[in-house]
Amino acid sequence: VAFREGRMTVQDEASQLVVELLDPQPGERVLDACAAPGAKATAIAERVGDAGQVIALDRNERRLGLVARDAARLGLDNLRVLRADASAAEIEGLDAAPFDRILVDAPCSGLGALRRNPDARWRVQPEAIAQLAGVQRAILDAVAKRLRPGGTLVYSTCTLCPEENDDVVNGLLASTPELRRASEAAIPPSLRSLVGSDAVLRCWPQHHDTDGFFAARLERSS
Repeated sequence: VAFREGRMTVQDEASQLVVELLDPQPGERVLDACAAPGAKATAIAERVGDAGQVIALDRNERRLGLVARDAARLGLDNLRVLRADASAAEIEGLDAAPFDRILVDAPCSGLGALRRNPDARWRVQPEAIAQLAGVQRAILDAVAKRLRPGGTLVYSTCTLCPEENDDVVNGLLASTPELRRASEAAIPPSLRSLVGSDAVLRCWPQHHDTDGFFAARLERSS
């Protein structure tokens, strides 16, 4: 009953920590570049409140419908869904106004969630890792330029593969001088024990009893 009435949402703890790392504030404009199925997008919308706005992108129309359905269930009128390819140089339907915060919860191999989806070990082929890393980097390149000066970008995956995680972030920082890793002071106090000096949150199933997650917090220079 509580779920149907929009009084609760079910979400893995590590997934919740990604939004905690993004730390959206009331009244802010936020882009969730790979939003489906929507748990993070709706959590962001709850935090920015009625004065804020969340644009939830996804290129899969069916999965984007899940985001819209959850937003309606939770009564979130400040969340707008938009079918678009976040990796495109010009994202169709997205206006030019910059965002205060951007979340890229990127499509990935999902190998950090094997305890929930054990069949992934048979579906993910070795060559897929490099292909996914290319998609992840393309999305970051496309959306990073839409971040306002002083804004925050969080890149996250539910995989433990360095090719999809650290290598992607390091490549982005090397080619985008206006981006930098967040300072320790910028990390929400509740997460400082879990976030390293590299501004990365790493969740390990064997240590934290969560899905395996990677999330890096970056900032654009003012």
